[in-house]
Formats: sequence, structure tokens, C-alpha cells
Amino acid sequence: MTTPEQHLRRTPLRSALTKAGAKWTATPAGDAAISDGLGSINAARHLAITDLSTMPRIGFKGRQTIPAMQKRGIVLEGTANRAFRQPDGGLCLVLAASEVILLSPLSGDDGKLQKLHDDWRLDDAERTYPMLRRDSQAWFVVTGAKAPEMFAKICGIDFRLNKFPDLSIAQTSVAKISAIVTRADIGSTPAFHILADSASALYFFDCLIDAAQEFGNALACRSILRDLESG
Repeated sequence: MTTPEQHLRRTPLRSALTKAGAKWTATPAGDAAISDGLGSINAARHLAITDLSTMPRIGFKGRQTIPAMQKRGIVLEGTANRAFRQPDGGLCLVLAASEVILLSPLSGDDGKLQKLHDDWRLDDAERTYPMLRRDSQAWFVVTGAKAPEMFAKICGIDFRLNKFPDLSIAQTSVAKISAIVTRADIGSTPAFHILADSASALYFFDCLIDAAQEFGNALACRSILRDLESG
């Protein structure tokens, strides 16, 4: 058992999630706390919101980003607004030919993303540089069959499953906040990863909760998503 206050890195939603009944456990890397004890598999398959803001992620940007990532063993192509699953279960989001975001697998990444950051050197002149997305953006996952209907209330993009295929990315506005929405289903369950400004995370979370109310307004946690992942 741990608490967010025991770590320097904390989710901006710690008070809201604690009030909602969350318990806290350490992230796989042990460098932060992540909510636990929320939700159920059935709720996650219907509609649920999960906060993964303390899980690892990093961005890279620059003219030679795609070849630089391929050199490091990242699975990707230079197709904008497309996500690529990694062998370890993580995701590579290609936002443009010059920009990517790497998301940790739900199980943790064993320090892989931090190593990518630590090994980067200006002297290598690769024309790509790291962006600390873990510090600048909150990370939510909305799962379940009702997710497209929920999004219809707060976003102009058509997220219906037959219109927005798995591994598609939309760089758009959600609840009047700039956001990156990536569909990356977990097992057979529709799942939408959302990256949005961490300074607006609590407002954004409240908007998601409000939009989800008519569908049950459920919260979930990383352990529930891992259960979905394992079937």
C-alpha cells in the first residue's frame, strides 16, 4: 500500500479519485502511485474511465524522428495519425512524420522509455529530440461499447467503431481542450486513450464524468484494464 503523497510524481486527480473510493498502489516502476480498487470488468466493457497519468510516456520530435525511432527498435511507419502496437504491449503514436509519442504497456516498461530519454545526446545530431509528455499531459483511457456515444457529447469527431478504426488517432478538441485521442482496443473491448494538458486534467476529468453519467458513470483502474487485456 502506498499513497500519492509518498512520491514526487503524482496524478492531478489524486483528491478526486480518493474521494471516489480509490485505493493506491505503486506503479510498476515504483516511482509514483496509481489508483486501484475501482470498477469492474463488466463496467469497463460497458463504459469506464481510467486515469493512467502516472504511467511512463515520452515524445520525440524532429525531422529525423521516424528513422531515429526505427533505429531504436520501435515498431512504426511514417503514417500520420496512426498508432502501432509494440511487442511489449506499449503503443507508438505517430502524430506526424516528425513527431511520435510512446506509451508504456499496462504492465510497465522496465525503464525502457526512461532509457530512451537518458541515452539521447545532442551530439549525435539525429535531428530528433525528446519531449517530456509525462510531465505535460494527463493520460486517460475510456473503455467500453458506449464510449463513442459518450464522446458524441463532447467532441465533433465521429468515434463510432465502424467509422474510427482500431489504431486510429484524432488530434482534436474534447470538451474544448486540445487532446490526442487514440483508439487501441484492449482485447475485444473498445478503448480510447486520451492525452490532454495536465494543467486542465481535473476540469477534463469532470467533463468526462459528466458526459458518462447517463451510461453509468463508472471509474476503473489499471488492474481492471489488465484483466481486459488477458481476456
